[in-house]
Amino acid sequence: MFGPISRFAIALALLVAFPAATLAYSPNPDLTAAGAIAALKIDPNASHSYSETYNLGATGLRGWIYMDANNGDSGSHGLITGVSRQILVTVAEAPGSGVMAVDDVILGAMAASSGEVPLFTSDCRKTLGVAIGNAEKTGAGTLRVKRWRGPYPGTITDVNIPVTIMGDYAATAPFSCPKSAQILANARTKMVSQLLADPYFLSTNYGGSIDALALLAAVVPGDSDYAAVQNRLQSYAQALTPANLSLSGCDTWNWSYITIFLSEYYLRTVADGAPNAGVLAGINKYTVAMASAQSRYGTFGHGGSALKSDGTLHGTIPPYGPVNSAGIPANIGIVMGKKALLAGSHAIHPEIDPAIERGSKFFGYYVNKGSIPYGEHEPWISGHGSNGKDSMCAVLFGLQENRPAEAEYFARMSIAGCTGREYGHTGQRIQLPMGQYRF
Repeated sequence: MFGPISRFAIALALLVAFPAATLAYSPNPDLTAAGAIAALKIDPNASHSYSETYNLGATGLRGWIYMDANNGDSGSHGLITGVSRQILVTVAEAPGSGVMAVDDVILGAMAASSGEVPLFTSDCRKTLGVAIGNAEKTGAGTLRVKRWRGPYPGTITDVNIPVTIMGDYAATAPFSCPKSAQILANARTKMVSQLLADPYFLSTNYGGSIDALALLAAVVPGDSDYAAVQNRLQSYAQALTPANLSLSGCDTWNWSYITIFLSEYYLRTVADGAPNAGVLAGINKYTVAMASAQSRYGTFGHGGSALKSDGTLHGTIPPYGPVNSAGIPANIGIVMGKKALLAGSHAIHPEIDPAIERGSKFFGYYVNKGSIPYGEHEPWISGHGSNGKDSMCAVLFGLQENRPAEAEYFARMSIAGCTGREYGHTGQRIQLPMGQYRF
């Protein structure tokens, strides 16, 4: 048996044998130094890896920016790129491709068509964003950047990137704001065309359901492509109806977003006056299966709950407990599933209402205590939002007419947590095969 001192000695020995430095990320590199870019591309400890890049606004560029991952609190305070002063160009398309190329480094930016560009003296990502916004609202319509181009020792030149003049944001932005409306319209057009052309669109995993939800939200009756999109979504929705669902094979992530999409899709067809009753069976199967797989506390893990010792449903979550980032969408799916079933005059299975109550009690417990934690833990108090879970809870409770206090609390937490929105399993992009990007 080890006593307290022995345990401490063992722990200390492990720290000496495996020092924290071995887990640290590489320091902020000077990208203009000899060999720095080549080293970054193969550095397994780069913060973050070379493949994780930022979209650089309306420039047609993407870039790698050092993120201060060695400072664990930087992300939750919106400072994850606060120490960065250089941007490495990783993708160059129009309009930026006229003057920028892959492996160029941006050292400064301003809204102007002439004059010397100052070096970045604060967060380069945010400074570039402000410069782009200023260029869009000026008559010049030009973003001027300080460009370093290799090979080492390289040359530094101030160059111009044309941008579309869109005016300034209204004081009420994003509401009653012509610029916000135009940005949204442009994004909608781009997203719809990308999704419809994407060979990975509408895959069978939860990413496909998320794509389908995005496409469903992007079009409204009267849009020129509304009918084409609805036909595509109809085929996808009907293909999702399962023959059966085994609770032992509960896949929380997939089942959650499939249920949410199917429910949203059916309610859209109801609103259009042409209910697609063919998807109600699938909605019912997924909703009942998730309600049955929920734990006794209203939680989920990557999978569903184990059976209780007497063989009944709603035990605890194996193997290591709940994952609330998966469980909140699951509970949203159950709530949405019930709404769709009621709209289709479908019978409500007796598992559904108790599941809604269990989930609402569990997540409602955190009201006025803090943010939603990882699992069955104490409230998270290191920020106003944790990996999007408070925002999802705002949706969960906003869908329930009898939960206004919970909906308001989590909505306020989500607004207050805007500076940490990129923190956690968020930010940057997912790189797909064959050089495709999903933003």
